[in-house]
Amino acid sequence: MPGQWQRRQAGERRPRTVPVCAGPLGEAVHLSRDERATLIRCTRQALDKQGFESVPIVAGVGGSSTRETVQLARDAASAGAAVGMIIPPAYYAATLQQDSSQIEQYYIDICRLSPIPLLLYNFPANSAGQDLSAKSIIRIIENSPNLCGLKLTCPGRMDKLEQVTASVKTNPEFLILDGVMHDLPAWKEFGGHGTVSGISNIAPSSTVRLWILCFVENPSLEQQKELREVLNVLSKVDAVVMPLGVRGLKYVLGYVHGYGRGPRRPLLALDEINGKAVTDVLDELLILENRYEEEVMTPESWTTA
Repeated sequence: MPGQWQRRQAGERRPRTVPVCAGPLGEAVHLSRDERATLIRCTRQALDKQGFESVPIVAGVGGSSTRETVQLARDAASAGAAVGMIIPPAYYAATLQQDSSQIEQYYIDICRLSPIPLLLYNFPANSAGQDLSAKSIIRIIENSPNLCGLKLTCPGRMDKLEQVTASVKTNPEFLILDGVMHDLPAWKEFGGHGTVSGISNIAPSSTVRLWILCFVENPSLEQQKELREVLNVLSKVDAVVMPLGVRGLKYVLGYVHGYGRGPRRPLLALDEINGKAVTDVLDELLILENRYEEEVMTPESWTTA
């Protein structure tokens, strides 16, 4: 397993991309503490072997309690992660939502005790409906010097982006990341810095190309057309695969790369009917990915974009 993981990680490296280990789509909650550390360590080794020693690793370190999360952050740091990403704990979600100061203090405490910088991850669908308000996020930022950014995969994220961006004007290095592909151009225009998307596991080169096109100054009509085409293809796959969560992504990775298509129990693999609905939207994306795969690997593509 570690050998296969290293080969895959080496193949997935692209310019200006950062790998994320043990996130929700990496089945973090299904992994033991040792397995999480192994994933990070093998990723670090694979990157170093390919000459990417300076590429940082982001690792999901969210746990069910403050104590567990701090321990996972320490484990991640020891295994080679540069940044931790924390989703709200889900088990006591109803109780936590009674008083927002609880989840605010959760993040403040962990940021104080973590040996590595942290990203706040607001993802209601994977945290039993908990959706941090912009006010709560800003309070956490103001009281957590070790918080280096946040990822928003939530309703109203554009409004939150505007409010948070206004609050961190004096800290230009603070990252605000999206989790949905279709609004990436708008995200960039409103001050966002990128995306952490499950689709990047399927089409890393196309995702990088979209982001490059978002930064072209005074784009030509041809470049504008290309941006719309790439966004359209990625968005169609995103709309079908991502609502299925881990099951959808695992099925696609199995279809494209020959991996097993099932997640760990209690989740079950997609049946053939739902699986076909997923694979039916992949042909156009795979053609696009083959088109860009070599192009985004060259430094020249970055200097001319």
